[in-house]
Amino acid sequence: MITDIHCHFVPERYFGFIEADPAFGVRRARRVDDQVEVTVGSVSFGMNETFFDPERQIARMDQLGIERSVLSLATPLIDYAVPGPNAAAAARIYNDELAAVIATHRDRFAGWAFLPMQDPPAAAAELRRAVTELGLWGGHMGSNVNGRYLDAAEYAPIFDAAQALDVPLFVHPANPPGRDRTAAYELTIVSGYLFDSTLNVFNMIFGGLLDRYPDLRLCVAHAGGYGLLLRKRMQREVDTNPELARRIKGDVGDYLRRLWFDTVCFRGRLSALRHRQSRKTTTSFSAAMGRSRSENRIRSASSSEASAATRLAKRSCTATPRRCSGPRRQ
Repeated sequence: MITDIHCHFVPERYFGFIEADPAFGVRRARRVDDQVEVTVGSVSFGMNETFFDPERQIARMDQLGIERSVLSLATPLIDYAVPGPNAAAAARIYNDELAAVIATHRDRFAGWAFLPMQDPPAAAAELRRAVTELGLWGGHMGSNVNGRYLDAAEYAPIFDAAQALDVPLFVHPANPPGRDRTAAYELTIVSGYLFDSTLNVFNMIFGGLLDRYPDLRLCVAHAGGYGLLLRKRMQREVDTNPELARRIKGDVGDYLRRLWFDTVCFRGRLSALRHRQSRKTTTSFSAAMGRSRSENRIRSASSSEASAATRLAKRSCTATPRRCSGPRRQ
């Protein structure tokens, strides 16, 4: 089975809730044919109706030869600056609506629970509810929460819950730094988000998160940013900096191999980088609204690569192996 673990979905009820709450600063600025312009604060994002419509999602999956998609909230609509109670209420609505869609298309969809990360105890409670009551695969996390990366001690309740539940967490970049310098030419989307994933990956390694939770299954979106490409460069710093070396218990590559990555690129695969992998497509938030950047070569995935998503989320599937030797994805 080819499973797309990185597919964004926005239920209408959830959008209506955040659009009505001034704390989110969200509005649907205009709709023209299949195109939707969404404004979050002062920033506009181009989306299309497929984000909002499960039937269009299924049609797209059929076109690409994808048998199952694991749905998660679209990044522009995640705002960790919103007060915790507002975010917790929004998360419950999103996850309830996601579960309802999955219930009517159980053979085609699964879901990552949206977590109100700005309130870690509430996020942990929502993860438990989403998994045990709604049947979702695991949780969706931003790579940073208002500038705090995931190795920070306050997020321990979320990781404790995931480990106790034995479910994976999908880590997607959010609110990258340097937006003032990446605003032109869509560079925030092209490189900014990947840079933030890179910062988070190395913070998780050197901040001790992976040592504290050796069995935690974390899947990092967009090939883990540039972390894999910078492995040797980071290792050189470890080898020449005793203070840095004392923060980890092995080589940088040993830690990277404990993470999962999506490695389907827009033009082929990252075949030179062989670590744990899973498969995905993604849909663009390009200013040229409605352009799909879905990976159309997913049909060429080998059987071992295509089944990696079931190994990642082994609680929800019958497959149980934990290791995978395919390429990573972007």
